This record gives sequence, structure tokens and C-alpha cells, in this order.
Amino acid sequence: MINSPSLTLSSSSNDTCFEINALLNKSESDISISTLDKNSEQHRFYVHSLGWTSIDEEDLTNEKTSQSVNRCIYELTNGINDSISRWGDGKDLYMDINNTDILLIDPIEMTIIHKQSIPSLRVWGVGRENSRDFAYVAKDKSRSTIAYKCHVFRCDNTSARIIANTLRDVCKNLMIQRGLLNHTTESSNDGMLIQKRPTSFPVSIESDITNSQFPTPMEEQKNNLPCKYLGCTLVEKPGGMNILRPAIEKIYMTIPEDKWVPVIVKISPTSIVVCSDDDFKEQLIDCRIRYLSFLGVGHDIR
Repeated sequence: MINSPSLTLSSSSNDTCFEINALLNKSESDISISTLDKNSEQHRFYVHSLGWTSIDEEDLTNEKTSQSVNRCIYELTNGINDSISRWGDGKDLYMDINNTDILLIDPIEMTIIHKQSIPSLRVWGVGRENSRDFAYVAKDKSRSTIAYKCHVFRCDNTSARIIANTLRDVCKNLMIQRGLLNHTTESSNDGMLIQKRPTSFPVSIESDITNSQFPTPMEEQKNNLPCKYLGCTLVEKPGGMNILRPAIEKIYMTIPEDKWVPVIVKISPTSIVVCSDDDFKEQLIDCRIRYLSFLGVGHDIR
């Protein structure tokens, strides 16, 4: 929900929407994380369960995943459904991540409440409204038909992105150890290796891990549009074509054409980002869709 702060989604390996960047090194100094065993690479996080809810498989496509998982996070974090069950009755838990599983452990009894194999995860992500909200989607083992549940957790004293990055790195290491990494790459025309996203999602480590590929991160669908950036100006109200068009005309008439800046406008379901045409890392504008009050087209449709 690796294919999002915006919902940062991952599926089982490298970088993702989805906006998961190298935060794992931060975990070494974070008080809410501990590496229990250097040999097993087991990591411990302090969380409490906000519950789980069903999610349809058709809502887990590239186009819908971010919105669907974030909806589940919103419903569970705001207590919209009071009848939702919670691991450990919502009390503090240890979330241990090792090389194969996610374990939810009662910190008092030190008993395993729930065990989820990492290859069975369909997607995971970080909440848009609160960076401490973490969610993952996995197949519901209690049902004979194909059904999925979205499990949501609130992290204590740390960002949920660190959990997301830990899962990403665990999956990447598993792929390398088991020789699956080569199966998920292909060569482009210029000789560069490009990640392919497998469509199969193994459920059982014992039976499938040696024969199946781990799903690679999903990224939000983006449209990249080459444009010219003219600038900005203050307006009296946050919306209305009677406000927008005079502002467009004002900038168009006052900014000489040789001052127009070539840019790439990246449009995704969650944001509009304007980057320099020369350097994509140089962001001129980054506007979240939920903060956008109004948009429109001038008299000249260009």
C-alpha cells in the first residue's frame, strides 16, 4: 500500500511507492527498535494493533491499492467500526520481523499471538495522515475462497516507514539468498536492468519459496507531462474560474517567454509534483492532492 505522509506501499523487495527511501540506518539508533539476534537479523518494534478489515482483491491493483489500503487505515484509526477485533485486544505488542515471518508477541507472557509469513504479504504501507500508522495486506487463511485482510498497527516512538523499509530489505535479502533476484530483472535497450513485478504471491514458505518469485515494489501510477512553468501569484479566494483565469492571464502577460522554466509535471493519485527538466531531484512544487483547493484551464487551453 514497496509499489507511500502519502500512503507508502510496498510489495516484497526494493524501493516503492511508493516513497520508501533508505531509513533503515535510522533504526540502529531508534529506541523503539532492537535487533535481537545479529545472525537471524530479527528486528523488534513496539506497536499496538488497531484491528483488521477485509479488502477485495480487485482493490489491490496498481491503480487502486494506495486508496484502498489508506481507506482501511482511516477506518481503523478513527474507530469507525467498534466491533473490529484487535490482536492482543489493542494492548502494546512486540512486532518481531525475522528472515521469514512477522511475529506479534505478548510482551508480558512472551507468547506468539500471530504469525504471518513475509512471502504471503500482498502489500504493505504507511498511512497518509499519520506516519506512525503501518498496514499490511495478506491472504485470509481462515477462508477457503481467495480473500484478503488489511491489518493496521500504530507504532510507538518511531515512524512506520522503518518497519516498511525493514520488510523491504528482508525480502531483498531473501531474493538474493535464494537466487530469485535474477528472475525479476530484464535488460532494456540501453543495457540497464529493469525490475519486473511478478504476478504470483507465494503463501507457504516451505512449499513455495524455492519455486516462486517475491513480488517487487509497486509504485503509484504517474503521468509525466513536459511543460513550461511561468510562476505564481497571490489570489483573493481559494477557488473559482473567475479567480483562476485572471491570475493565469496576469502571469502570462508579465513573465517574458525567455523566463519560462522547462519542467516535468508528475501527476499521481496522491500528488502533483513539478520537477526541473534538467534535474528530476530538483522539485519546484510538491502539492498533495488532498490539499488542492481548485484547478482549471485558462482561455488558451495550452
